[in-house]
Amino acid sequence: MRKLAQSGRAKVKSIIKSWVILAVFLHTVQAHADEAQRDASEEAPQRQAAHVPTEEHSKAEVMSELDPYYSDIGVNIPLTDKPIPTIKSTSEPVIYRNLVQGSLIPRYMLLEASVYPMPLLGTYLKSNQPDFYASGRVAKTGVNVLESVTAGFQEPWAVSAFFGNIAKIERPGEGRVGSNVGYTGYLVSAGAKHIKDNQMVDDHWLELEWKIKGKVDYPDMKMGWSFRVGSKLHDNPYITDVMYVSLFRSNLNMNLPFMSFGSNSSVEVKLHFSEVTGQIVRQEYIVGKKYPKIGWAYAPTLDIGLIWASPDEYSGALRTSDQNTLTLVFRPSVEF
Repeated sequence: MRKLAQSGRAKVKSIIKSWVILAVFLHTVQAHADEAQRDASEEAPQRQAAHVPTEEHSKAEVMSELDPYYSDIGVNIPLTDKPIPTIKSTSEPVIYRNLVQGSLIPRYMLLEASVYPMPLLGTYLKSNQPDFYASGRVAKTGVNVLESVTAGFQEPWAVSAFFGNIAKIERPGEGRVGSNVGYTGYLVSAGAKHIKDNQMVDDHWLELEWKIKGKVDYPDMKMGWSFRVGSKLHDNPYITDVMYVSLFRSNLNMNLPFMSFGSNSSVEVKLHFSEVTGQIVRQEYIVGKKYPKIGWAYAPTLDIGLIWASPDEYSGALRTSDQNTLTLVFRPSVEF
């Protein structure tokens, strides 16, 4: 009982430490946003008018996303009578600035359930089709193609509650809004399973984070981003509690050649730090390229990357090696 009590106090201290760091980060971000707003107010009137968000009536909405790696459905519930703003711009700095401004006070709640189909498929194949899963090994390289295609998620599903601000994003000159939405605020997520080496592990986990996330979806252009900082706590004592930073950006322009710098590409970086020691226990680096062709309604995509894991990411019965491990990530797909 004493050990359990000590463990509980340690987790509470860990949470406090994580959110103190997060509060400092948010204060810095807000300060920069305010400074950017002051600078913007000094610009020429005609330039300023192009970036002022417009607003529409606030109402509850059901939102969904379907993807082989991340699919979700959620309901957006307004917490105030203030209408949803619409940012009329495709400039990333303008969108980020408007999303961050005033984000410390939540105006919306989004309840969401998400599932990760490809990681689930990987765990199913390894547990129920071991011979087929083993056939994915590439000679003596240590690479399993099936593992590479399904790697990158440490949970099969999650439920979450988001508290923050939401804005519709509209390209100037077009009335289409649809699923073009940006989010900024606090997210609390939870689940009951953990994935390690494509095997399910019992674990009630809790994740707390602050994030900027969104996407723009037009027939000829698509853009997505997710910038997150937070902490993840595990009920399973053999899984290390972590603080993390995650950056993701994706851009697709059907009118530009795929070799265009900064366009038709994606990048994702995740760094996990032990809550106890502060040491990096996991790093993920994934880059992607999209191959559009004018006249096509879709674009083939290919993401390639590496996941580096320290043996200190796990302990006890889940620590199967004393060496750092590398996992190849290989994700061919199609973006519509």
